[in-house]
Amino acid sequence: MKIENIKINSYGVLKNKEINLKNNINIIYGKNESGKSTLLNFIKNIFYGISKNKDGKEISDYEKYLPWNGEEFSGKIKYELNNKNKYEIYRDFNKKNPKIYDENLNEISEKFKIDKKDGNLFFYEQTGVTKQTYLSTIMTPQQEVILTKENQNNLIQKVANLGETGSEGTSFKKAIDKLNKRQLEEVGTSRTQDRPINLLQNRNNELDVVLKGERNYFQNKYDLQEKKEKIIQKLEEEKQKNNLLKEENKILLKKQIENEKNNIKNKIKKENKNKIKNI
Repeated sequence: MKIENIKINSYGVLKNKEINLKNNINIIYGKNESGKSTLLNFIKNIFYGISKNKDGKEISDYEKYLPWNGEEFSGKIKYELNNKNKYEIYRDFNKKNPKIYDENLNEISEKFKIDKKDGNLFFYEQTGVTKQTYLSTIMTPQQEVILTKENQNNLIQKVANLGETGSEGTSFKKAIDKLNKRQLEEVGTSRTQDRPINLLQNRNNELDVVLKGERNYFQNKYDLQEKKEKIIQKLEEEKQKNNLLKEENKILLKKQIENEKNNIKNKIKKENKNKIKNI
């Protein structure tokens, strides 16, 4: 995203200030205590709201930047997201929630979630950047710019942590080491023997043996059923053949009987002819 315009009505030492920013790099310079750090805090507080809690400091940000003479404690920012959508945010720092406008100046404040503690979460929903991440990466306090060797090491560690885990206080390597230790103690590995994962593996092996026996049983049952069906089919075929043979034998026997009858008839006929002839 990029900020296009900043307008400050009154915020700390800054009053009636308007800054137009160009593409690429913008350098804002000035003498000490002229308001450079105040401007950074103004941008942060426009996006995330201003805290009335001290959070370990002598005074809160609200008390620190509140105008003394009753001027309008407010300002606005115009900015463009990476998707080219443009917005304008106006915030009265005496109120919890800002007013959010689209590029056509239609108020869209109600489109974003409202948190009881942090107020309108529009900037997080638009960018996915939490306040902690913003403070750790985008906004660098002045005291962290001047680096001693100790600060250099701290900054390098913070950058490494942010790149790996998204949080400057969380080390990826330490987290992995803790997870590995926790896994070894509570879960186990392939090298342990009596941890939960090993007990589960042993139980899994036992179930594999049982399942293998079940598979063999059902395979044998299937093979026997298939053999039984083949035998029944063969018996049925033999039965049909036997019935056909019986029918053929009946026909042959009937023909033989008919032939025998005809032979007897012919013989009687012949004998009768001979008798008639002799008479």
